[in-house]
Amino acid sequence: MNRPNKKEPVLPEPSPESKRRRIGKVVHDERGNGSVKWEDAPPDYQRPVLEVAPDSAPVRGPVESFNPYAREVAREAPACTRSAGNTARTDLRKLSEWIKLTRELEERKRNGGDQD
Repeated sequence: MNRPNKKEPVLPEPSPESKRRRIGKVVHDERGNGSVKWEDAPPDYQRPVLEVAPDSAPVRGPVESFNPYAREVAREAPACTRSAGNTARTDLRKLSEWIKLTRELEERKRNGGDQD
């Protein structure tokens, strides 16, 4: 499968001493895309040893955490936050008429008063 439009990844050439360790560094091109540049490690290079500090050992015993899937008994909401269910609905036709009337009154005030 030769793909002439796709760039083949450039693989680093193996060093003569293939057992030598390599160090990878992240480099960015002019567009900000990151890639790894591999370099041979110097012969005296010592890899940093990572250890868990003794004071940060995990705590033994029950640990309580939030479980979003746990079901709890539903508590009754206070009366002030309960919805009545049969609330009065706003009549949008009356609202539209009221808005038209207020706009007409504002227009009359701008034009110098009532001249009916």
